[in-house]
Amino acid sequence: MARMVVIGHERLTLPFGALGFEMVEAGPADFMGALRGLLDDHSVGLVACGESFVTEPVMQEFKELCSEAQAAVLVVPDGPEAQGTGYELIRSVIERAAGVDLLTSVDEGAGAAPTES
Repeated sequence: MARMVVIGHERLTLPFGALGFEMVEAGPADFMGALRGLLDDHSVGLVACGESFVTEPVMQEFKELCSEAQAAVLVVPDGPEAQGTGYELIRSVIERAAGVDLLTSVDEGAGAAPTES
Protein backbone atom coordinates (compact mmCIF):
# COMPACT_ATOMS: atom_id res chain seq x y z
CA MET A 1 0.00 0.00 0.00
CA ALA A 2 1.21 3.51 -0.77
CA ARG A 3 2.41 5.61 2.14
CA MET A 4 0.49 8.68 3.28
CA VAL A 5 2.58 11.47 4.77
CA VAL A 6 1.75 14.86 6.29
CA ILE A 7 4.28 17.72 6.41
CA GLY A 8 3.86 20.66 8.73
CA HIS A 9 3.79 21.86 12.29
CA GLU A 10 2.48 19.77 15.15
CA ARG A 11 -0.97 21.43 15.08
CA LEU A 12 -1.45 19.99 11.57
CA THR A 13 0.44 16.71 11.76
CA LEU A 14 -1.11 15.24 14.93
CA PRO A 15 -4.69 14.87 13.58
CA PHE A 16 -3.38 13.31 10.36
CA GLY A 17 -1.13 11.02 12.39
CA ALA A 18 -4.22 9.76 14.20
CA LEU A 19 -5.60 8.80 10.77
CA GLY A 20 -2.52 6.72 9.94
CA PHE A 21 -0.40 9.30 8.13
CA GLU A 22 3.34 9.35 8.74
CA MET A 23 4.23 12.71 10.28
CA VAL A 24 7.08 14.92 9.13
CA GLU A 25 7.42 18.06 11.21
CA ALA A 26 8.87 20.91 9.18
CA GLY A 27 9.06 24.65 9.27
CA PRO A 28 8.83 27.08 6.36
CA ALA A 29 12.62 26.99 5.84
CA ASP A 30 12.82 23.22 5.33
CA PHE A 31 9.38 22.56 3.82
CA MET A 32 10.39 22.45 0.14
CA GLY A 33 13.33 20.14 0.84
CA ALA A 34 11.11 17.76 2.79
CA LEU A 35 8.46 17.85 0.07
CA ARG A 36 11.02 17.25 -2.68
CA GLY A 37 12.39 14.23 -0.80
CA LEU A 38 8.94 12.72 -0.30
CA LEU A 39 7.92 13.24 -3.92
CA ASP A 40 11.11 11.53 -5.09
CA ASP A 41 10.15 8.47 -3.03
CA HIS A 42 7.83 6.35 -5.18
CA SER A 43 6.46 4.50 -2.15
CA VAL A 44 4.63 7.72 -1.16
CA GLY A 45 1.13 7.98 -2.63
CA LEU A 46 -0.26 11.01 -0.80
CA VAL A 47 1.36 14.03 0.80
CA ALA A 48 -0.72 16.47 2.83
CA CYS A 49 0.86 19.80 3.69
CA GLY A 50 -0.15 22.98 5.44
CA GLU A 51 -1.32 25.91 3.39
CA SER A 52 0.87 28.30 5.39
CA PHE A 53 3.97 26.73 3.78
CA VAL A 54 2.74 27.14 0.19
CA THR A 55 3.43 30.85 -0.05
CA GLU A 56 4.17 33.08 -3.02
CA PRO A 57 7.98 32.71 -2.83
CA VAL A 58 7.74 28.91 -3.32
CA MET A 59 4.51 28.68 -5.33
CA GLN A 60 6.07 28.20 -8.78
CA GLU A 61 8.48 25.51 -7.59
CA PHE A 62 5.67 23.86 -5.60
CA LYS A 63 3.40 23.68 -8.65
CA GLU A 64 6.21 22.28 -10.83
CA LEU A 65 7.07 19.60 -8.27
CA CYS A 66 3.42 18.60 -7.89
CA SER A 67 2.77 18.46 -11.63
CA GLU A 68 5.68 16.04 -12.12
CA ALA A 69 5.02 13.93 -9.02
CA GLN A 70 3.57 10.45 -8.94
CA ALA A 71 2.06 11.14 -5.51
CA ALA A 72 -1.01 13.28 -4.96
CA VAL A 73 -0.36 16.45 -2.97
CA LEU A 74 -3.14 17.86 -0.82
CA VAL A 75 -2.82 21.39 0.57
CA VAL A 76 -4.97 21.86 3.66
CA PRO A 77 -5.80 24.96 5.70
CA ASP A 78 -3.66 24.89 8.82
CA GLY A 79 -4.77 27.89 10.80
CA PRO A 80 -6.97 30.95 10.93
CA GLU A 81 -4.63 32.78 8.55
CA ALA A 82 -5.53 30.42 5.66
CA GLN A 83 -6.03 32.36 2.45
CA GLY A 84 -7.80 29.76 0.31
CA THR A 85 -4.66 28.57 -1.49
CA GLY A 86 -5.47 24.94 -0.71
CA TYR A 87 -8.96 25.26 -2.14
CA GLU A 88 -7.66 26.87 -5.34
CA LEU A 89 -4.99 24.19 -5.81
CA ILE A 90 -7.54 21.40 -5.29
CA ARG A 91 -9.86 23.13 -7.75
CA SER A 92 -7.14 23.22 -10.44
CA VAL A 93 -6.30 19.52 -9.93
CA ILE A 94 -9.96 18.52 -10.26
CA GLU A 95 -10.36 20.70 -13.33
CA ARG A 96 -7.27 19.18 -14.95
CA ALA A 97 -8.43 15.63 -14.17
CA ALA A 98 -12.12 16.05 -15.04
CA GLY A 99 -11.76 18.58 -17.85
CA VAL A 100 -14.30 20.87 -16.18
CA ASP A 101 -14.35 23.04 -13.08
CA LEU A 102 -16.71 20.98 -10.93
CA LEU A 103 -16.30 23.18 -7.87
CA THR A 104 -17.63 26.33 -9.55
CA SER A 105 -21.09 24.85 -9.78
CA VAL A 106 -20.86 23.75 -6.15
CA ASP A 107 -19.80 27.26 -5.10
CA GLU A 108 -22.54 28.95 -7.09
CA GLY A 109 -25.22 26.63 -5.73
CA ALA A 110 -24.04 26.75 -2.15
CA GLY A 111 -25.91 29.89 -1.24
CA ALA A 112 -28.98 29.29 -3.34
CA ALA A 113 -32.20 28.51 -1.54
CA PRO A 114 -34.07 25.44 -2.73
CA THR A 115 -37.07 26.16 -4.88
CA GLU A 116 -40.45 24.66 -4.12
CA SER A 117 -42.33 22.86 -6.85
